[in-house]
Amino acid sequence: MKYWKQGFYDEPVDGSVEITDEYYSQLLAGQSAGLLIVESTRGYPILVVHEANIEEIRAQKLDKLRLFDSSQTVNQFSIDNVFGWLNKNTRVGLMNSINIEKEAGRSETSIWISNTKFVLSIERAIDMLQQLELYALACFETTQRHTKAIQQLETKEEIEAYNYYVGYPEKLSFSG
Repeated sequence: MKYWKQGFYDEPVDGSVEITDEYYSQLLAGQSAGLLIVESTRGYPILVVHEANIEEIRAQKLDKLRLFDSSQTVNQFSIDNVFGWLNKNTRVGLMNSINIEKEAGRSETSIWISNTKFVLSIERAIDMLQQLELYALACFETTQRHTKAIQQLETKEEIEAYNYYVGYPEKLSFSG
């Protein structure tokens, strides 16, 4: 036998209720499956489904938005059907390096995407990086608009129904 009074005990506690070992095991199994153990009006432990409050639902939606924003669905472009992404630091570093190559009189540079080397004219590489930067900025703006919209919604139902997949720019596709 086990005992319950806002928690489980092996020995009786003042005001506790007695429960069977079998029921105790059922409660623990339910808790492991994501249910909550709460106290009934009569003081017995029971299992209930956790009802997320509006702020928990909002936080979950914002987490999903952040995951989407950092996914290949958003962060991807292609050169000659080779897909990849260049993060902000890489884009800035490449732009700096390519400008140095340009000042040194070079006419070509290389950009690596997914283990594939693309040899491009300096002008083409700069143009592509500028387009990528504008694309990334547009994606950032879209994510920020979605974040603000989610934060301003007033009901659980509105938050759950909110579609943050819309409004992102079309992925860029370049030819080498």
